[in-house]
Amino acid sequence: MPTIPSIRTSVENQSVLVLDEHAKNGVFRRDARGRLIAYTGGFSVVFPYETANGEKWAFRCWHVDVNNSKRRYEIISDAIQQTQLDFLCGFEYTENGINVDGRIYPTTRMRWIAGISIKDYICQNRDSKQLLKELADKFLAMTRSMHSLSLAHGDLQHGNILVDKNHQLFLVDYDSFYCPQLRGEADTVTGLAEYQHPARISNKSVSEKLDYFSELIIYLSILAIAEDPSLVDKYKVADADRLLFSKEDFVDIKNAPIYKDIYPLGTDFQDMLAVLEDYLGHRSIDDLFPFESCLLHKKVSLTASTTKAVRDTQSVELVWEVPFDAEITLRKGRETEVQQCEKHGKFTTTLSESTTFELSIKTSDGQEIKRGIAIAVFDECEIEFTADKYYVFPTIPVKISWKVKNAKKVWLDDEEIQPSGTRIIEPQKATTCVLTAEDEFGKKKQRIEIGMLPIPQVKSLLVPTPNIVNNLSLTIKQPRYIANIRFPKIAIVMVKTEIPQVPSLKDVGLNVELSPPLPRFSIKRSIQNIFNHITKK
Repeated sequence: MPTIPSIRTSVENQSVLVLDEHAKNGVFRRDARGRLIAYTGGFSVVFPYETANGEKWAFRCWHVDVNNSKRRYEIISDAIQQTQLDFLCGFEYTENGINVDGRIYPTTRMRWIAGISIKDYICQNRDSKQLLKELADKFLAMTRSMHSLSLAHGDLQHGNILVDKNHQLFLVDYDSFYCPQLRGEADTVTGLAEYQHPARISNKSVSEKLDYFSELIIYLSILAIAEDPSLVDKYKVADADRLLFSKEDFVDIKNAPIYKDIYPLGTDFQDMLAVLEDYLGHRSIDDLFPFESCLLHKKVSLTASTTKAVRDTQSVELVWEVPFDAEITLRKGRETEVQQCEKHGKFTTTLSESTTFELSIKTSDGQEIKRGIAIAVFDECEIEFTADKYYVFPTIPVKISWKVKNAKKVWLDDEEIQPSGTRIIEPQKATTCVLTAEDEFGKKKQRIEIGMLPIPQVKSLLVPTPNIVNNLSLTIKQPRYIANIRFPKIAIVMVKTEIPQVPSLKDVGLNVELSPPLPRFSIKRSIQNIFNHITKK
C-alpha cells in the first residue's frame, strides 16, 4: 500500500495522477501557507475539495490494505444510494482513483459535511439541557432508521458523527458499513474500544448488531451530560478520545466511577444502566438487541399466577400491562391463531401440556417487542399408604405398604425408599410412620398411627378369711345316782363348714376390697347353742 507522503504528492499533481474525474476537476482545499489540508485516519487519508458549482466533497485514499475492497465498496455505495437517508452522505467508489508511485489504487469520494463532531457539539452545548435532549432524540431516530433497514455503521463513535450548523446529524466514514448484502463477511474493523463491546474484538462476521453497544454508550452519555453538565469536566471529555465511558469501565461496570455518578440521576438512567449491565453479561454481540427495544421491553409486564401447573386441573392466569400505544397479540404455544389484546388484560386457562405464551407488541414506529413466559405442566404425586393393623400389643408385627406415583423422591421417615414396597415393623409402643413424597410442587406427607393396646393384668385382692376354731373339747360329768336313770341319747352331728366363696371384683363390679369383713365363725359356739336348745326342751 502507498505511504501517506506518496499519496499527498500524487494529489499535489492532481491533473496527472488523480484519476477520478470528479476529484480531478475539483479544487483541493489548502491552509494559509498553501499546504494541502488532509485528515489522516487509521486506514485512510481524506482531502477535502470543492466542485465548480460549490459542492464540498472528500477525496479518500487508503494507506492500509482493506481486503476485498472493490466489491464491498460497490455494495455499500449502492446500498447508501438506495436508502436515501438524509444523514448518510453521498458516497461513490472508484476502482481506478489515483496513481501513486506508478501504481493504480482505488479511492472513494463522499459529500463533505461542514460540521463538528458530536463530542465537540456536546461540550459546546453542555449547559443547554434542551439542545442536548433534542440531540439525543435525533440520535435515537437515526439509529431506529438504521435498524429498520438492517444497516449498521460498524465504527460508531464521536469522530464519525457530525453535527452541522442546523443541528442535524450525519454519519461519515463507511469503511466498516454493513448492509444485508454483506451478511457473513468477515468483521475486520473492531472500532474504537471506548465505544465497543469487549466481545467485538473476537467477533467473526458483520451483522446489523455491530452498533447496538455503541448506540447505548452515546445515547446514555448525551442524556447524562444534559442532566449533569459537570460530568464533562470531571471526566475531561473535551480532551479525551471518548465521551463518558472508557474501556476499563466495561471490565467491572457496577464499580466504575461513571456508573456511580449516573445511577443517582433517576430511574430512566438506572434502566439504561441495567441494559448496559445486561449487554456486558453476554459473550457475543450476536446476543444483543437494540437498547430502545430493551428499555420498552423493561416497561412491559407479563406475569403468570404460576410457572408450574397441575395437568388439566390447575388454573393458570396471565396478566400483562403495556404502558404505551401498540398493537398487542397473545399466542398460546404452537397454535397459529393469535388473540388480539388490550394494553391491560388477563387470560385464564388450564393446560394439558407444558406451554409457552408469547406476547407480541408492535409499536407505532415499527418496533416489535416480544415477551414470553413458559408454564411447565406436571402430574401431582399420588400416595397410597396403609397398614394391616392400627392397634396391636407390644412386639406384634405390623405390615405397612405404600405405592407412590409421579414422585421424584420418596422417604419413609428419614430413609429414602423406592416408590412402592412393604415393610414389617414390631412396635414396642405407640408409633407414627411418616411417608414423604416430593414432586414438582413440593413435598407431601402422610402418616400412619399405630396404637398400642395394654396387656391384661389381675390385681391382687385382700380377702378376709374366716377364723375357724376347730379344737373341740367336751367334758361331761355323769351324776351319781343310784336309781336307774336313763341318760338321754345325744346325737352329735358333725358340723360341716365351708369357706364362703368370695365373688371376684369383676363379678360384682367393684374395684375395692370387700367390706364389711365376714364375722368370725366358732364351732364351739355352735355346739353350745345346740345344747342350750336341747336343755330348753
